[in-house]
Amino acid sequence: MSRADHAVPFYEKEQKCEHLFRSEGPFWHLYTDGSKTDMLFADTEEFIIGINGLGICASRFPDVHIYSFTLMNDHLHMILSGLQERCKAFFDAYKKYIKSVFRRNARTKNLKGFCCELLEITDLRMLRNEIVYVNRNGYLVHPEHTPFTYPWGCGPYMFNPAYKEVPCQHFNSLSLRERRKISRSREATADDAIMVTNGMFLPPTFCYTKEAESMFRDAHHYFNMLSKNFEAYNEIAKRLHEKVFIADEEMYSAISALCVKEFNIRKPSDLAPKEKIEIARKMHFEYNASGRQIRSILKLEQHIVDEMFPTR
Repeated sequence: MSRADHAVPFYEKEQKCEHLFRSEGPFWHLYTDGSKTDMLFADTEEFIIGINGLGICASRFPDVHIYSFTLMNDHLHMILSGLQERCKAFFDAYKKYIKSVFRRNARTKNLKGFCCELLEITDLRMLRNEIVYVNRNGYLVHPEHTPFTYPWGCGPYMFNPAYKEVPCQHFNSLSLRERRKISRSREATADDAIMVTNGMFLPPTFCYTKEAESMFRDAHHYFNMLSKNFEAYNEIAKRLHEKVFIADEEMYSAISALCVKEFNIRKPSDLAPKEKIEIARKMHFEYNASGRQIRSILKLEQHIVDEMFPTR
């Protein structure tokens, strides 16, 4: 960030973001239900198939813009802009593509339950929260990753110019044989901007990553939302009927802040027994904390947690 960027007043940055939101929509959060789908992407090769399929479909649907996405083992999330019916057609084409590729490569997949829902994004604040939620998804499930290292989405490329140093080639500059091998399709055509690295389409070359960045005031604003807005992520997860996971360190930070707010006590373990029970209920029902997290953070006995929240 340049000194000139620092000099721009807060309200001017916010006005610019608001203008972009109003001019570039409508926006949608497209998601699928992992509980209704078999394992979609089981290994690196299948995740690459999934990402390359997005690039091919983005080329076929130039009026649908991918602002962010994350592929998980059994479901996916995308932040899109475009007309609702075109976004649905985009997903249908994507489903058809991966079904065809998996079948040709003898990878049996039951995609009957692989259907999408489209949630309309109605304001800038919501768009920011949805982008951050999508970019946190892989990190929350895989403790070996941060939101900046989970490889099967746009997270590593947000506010990260280092990706431009990744060795890559223009897809359309490759031989027809190479293009068919990468795209798993005889058609083997894609947008001229798409770059390939290690057989995978580079997400920022077919996604609107820079435009997604422009919806935040700056990189600091994005990072702050990525690391601290737990309540918003809980609300999104409930709305999407997803089970949200909060990492141990984040859970401790969130509950410590809650204890200060509710009881003016910094350490959760210093709460009185009655106060611990109240916080335990909030952790379970509002933060989806595991029994282990509740025991560890509040220093409650195992039998107390088991009695409060019996497992079936």
